[in-house]
Amino acid sequence: MKSVLFNLCTVVNNRLLPFLFLIIISANACKKMGVGAEAPSNDNLSTEKNKLAALATTFNVSNNSQLNSAMSSAVSGDKIVMANGTYAGFTVTKSGITIQAANKGSAIVSSGIIRLSKVSSVTIQGLKITTAGSTQTVDGESFPVAVWFEASNSCRLAGSTLKLSGHASNTQWVMLSGNSNNNRIDHNEFGSNSVKGHYIFVRGNRTGITVPSDRTSWANGNGPNNPNMARHTQIDHNYFHDMAASMGEIMVLGGIGVAGDYQNTSTVVESNLFVNCDGDAEIISIKSSNNTVRNNTIRTSVGMISCRAGNSNTVSGNLMLQAGKTGTGGIKIYEKNHIVTGNYVDNPQDYGFVLGAGDSYTSSNFSHAQVFNASVTNNIWINMNTRGVIIGHGSNDMLPPTGCTFSNNALRGSASPLLDLRLPGNTVFSNNTTSGANPAMPSTPLTTSDTGPGSYSY
Repeated sequence: MKSVLFNLCTVVNNRLLPFLFLIIISANACKKMGVGAEAPSNDNLSTEKNKLAALATTFNVSNNSQLNSAMSSAVSGDKIVMANGTYAGFTVTKSGITIQAANKGSAIVSSGIIRLSKVSSVTIQGLKITTAGSTQTVDGESFPVAVWFEASNSCRLAGSTLKLSGHASNTQWVMLSGNSNNNRIDHNEFGSNSVKGHYIFVRGNRTGITVPSDRTSWANGNGPNNPNMARHTQIDHNYFHDMAASMGEIMVLGGIGVAGDYQNTSTVVESNLFVNCDGDAEIISIKSSNNTVRNNTIRTSVGMISCRAGNSNTVSGNLMLQAGKTGTGGIKIYEKNHIVTGNYVDNPQDYGFVLGAGDSYTSSNFSHAQVFNASVTNNIWINMNTRGVIIGHGSNDMLPPTGCTFSNNALRGSASPLLDLRLPGNTVFSNNTTSGANPAMPSTPLTTSDTGPGSYSY
């Protein structure tokens, strides 16, 4: 009780005026809090939290004038509820607030940009976003953006439908930049799209980082920390669909060159559904380090999950159900210390897996880095009828994989060979099978019932 009263006595906020009688009645208790205060009990903390929550204000708005006024007045804990209708984009500069549609999908942002500018603990949920976006300058580059997390922390975009219209080439539907940490993008729908760009771009800034002409030392873990990278982003339970051919990767993790390749960004991409995502040979393009792509379902989508640049990434438990569609594939990896385990790839038209050959870091023709110390275990590839699994492929210098293991994998199909040892180096192979019945699918594929706005409530 003393802890509760102490906080009530010290919080300066005119919304606490109705509760000042508590302080007056318990003045003696407040005075005693300076020395020997007793530890707050869980009950007291819960009571205090409930009292403060009761003070939060809900602003009901129905147009942009009211929305802007509410954002100006709101303080942490407040909620802004947008009535059915059409709105322009907005910039959030207050931390700790929630902005949501009164009815999911019926508050429509049809122009401008939604920008979270250097804030924390902001939630945006239930909107429909159809804007063309707005051109912004990020780290010296100009390109259109629809939703921008700018150096923001612990923020969330959830339960929203993104279906941009009239947007320019190279539009980033959702972008995270600068020193952004612990943000979440979940239960949204992205698509369809026939304009070049990315659904999600988790990047950073190059400003202040001088990259070396020879990246070898940085690739070996000796580079500086780039403080302006988006880190610990969680991307989950989204429904990505219908990206037209040659329009771009669905998402890029990193993608700013050497300034970002060897930064531990720790993005987690999990439990998402991808359907007909045909924009690029890389569906998910990983160009940073220490990221995880797990338990996603990918259906009839051209391209692969690609560890393109960076180290120590994990690809696990993904279901890739490709139905023999032209251009569909599985997984490919380059660089160091990756783990590929427990994935299930069914009927890819292109290769089911590539353990890449690579180029020297000092090569004038550098394109793909040599693979070191990859662990590829307990994966299932079935119905590989055109191309199989390839060990040692895809570079100019053709430096073989080094220190890798390939074990306990099942390979099935009519491709010949199923396990193509083009340039295996000293890769260790053990307990792999290429005949017998197709192993069972290890988990249940995700559907639109599990992902997107329909699976989210607030």
